[in-house]
Amino acid sequence: MKELPDDPCGELKTAAAWSMNYLLVNRPQITQNALIMKRYSLIFMVILSAVICASSFAQDKASLQSNATVATLLQGSVGKSVELHLRSGEKMGGKVAQVTENIVHLSNLTGAEYFEAFVDVKDISAVVVRVAGK
Repeated sequence: MKELPDDPCGELKTAAAWSMNYLLVNRPQITQNALIMKRYSLIFMVILSAVICASSFAQDKASLQSNATVATLLQGSVGKSVELHLRSGEKMGGKVAQVTENIVHLSNLTGAEYFEAFVDVKDISAVVVRVAGK
């Protein structure tokens, strides 16, 4: 039977217990280069997440051109949520799916998510688009 080295604490009775502690105590030291790489990778991840967060919180500016119409404003808002104020006084909110010269297709209506609406462009008196706090 193989003789085990002296154990000052007297706790290592078997070869398996001794070899487990031997591996834990004598595992390879982390080199200086590995520590530097860990620091640089941590700094890189912090910078990357800051850039991603900054770009996701960037605010779109609403711009108005001299030849703008309700249809052109809505075409620039395709895929975004808008609220339409109609000439009748009714408000209708949803996501702009498609815009033609005469009709606006709204999907995911606010308060009626399973419905869609087709609104005549001539009936729209105002378009409200959320640009901050996405």
